[in-house]
Amino acid sequence: MKNESWTKYTFTCDPEECDTLIEVTCDNYGFPSGVMQVTCPCGRKLDVLSVQDATINLPTTEGSTMESPISATITPMTMKLDWVENDVVTTKEYTESDVRHMVWQLKNLTEKQNQWYKKESQLRTLLEEVYADSEDQESLGQVAEIFDVPLTKEVEFTAWVRVDVTVEVELGGDTDSIEDFISQNLTVDSYDSLMQVNNHEVDRVEEGAY
Repeated sequence: MKNESWTKYTFTCDPEECDTLIEVTCDNYGFPSGVMQVTCPCGRKLDVLSVQDATINLPTTEGSTMESPISATITPMTMKLDWVENDVVTTKEYTESDVRHMVWQLKNLTEKQNQWYKKESQLRTLLEEVYADSEDQESLGQVAEIFDVPLTKEVEFTAWVRVDVTVEVELGGDTDSIEDFISQNLTVDSYDSLMQVNNHEVDRVEEGAY
């Protein structure tokens, strides 16, 4: 065995977005002087965390040249997924790096969506507070249109409505059963998209037309 001095490089990705840590040990010819660029599976360029000396034990054969202690062919793991679009099935193959990148993209997109929803909520609140008394409603309206924020709000009201109905019943019919029949069959709805009936109930039923 022969000891040889190599160099151990430690790379790290953005700690707020990715927790990847990669170590590379190579001889002094592994990286050109001053050039150490490694790409993270998430797609970012990794930062150099540390550079250290490393001692490697290399086997030697008497009378022959020194051979590398490791000789292997690495085949990346892959997975196949079927995607259905417009009733057409498409099979695609992804490596581990592809999956890591997609997971990072999804995480990044989710964070941006959450930030957008938070800002959109703040904008809604601001418009509700200042729009009615503003002297420049036109500009505020343009801002609301750009961010697709409607200049409306929902208010709940309770309305008392008298309804005259005609019910065919048997002679001498039970009054309570008639009240139950009307309560179960009388419905209230709105024909205007600007108004929605959330709930209704029959308060009382009296015989006789007004």
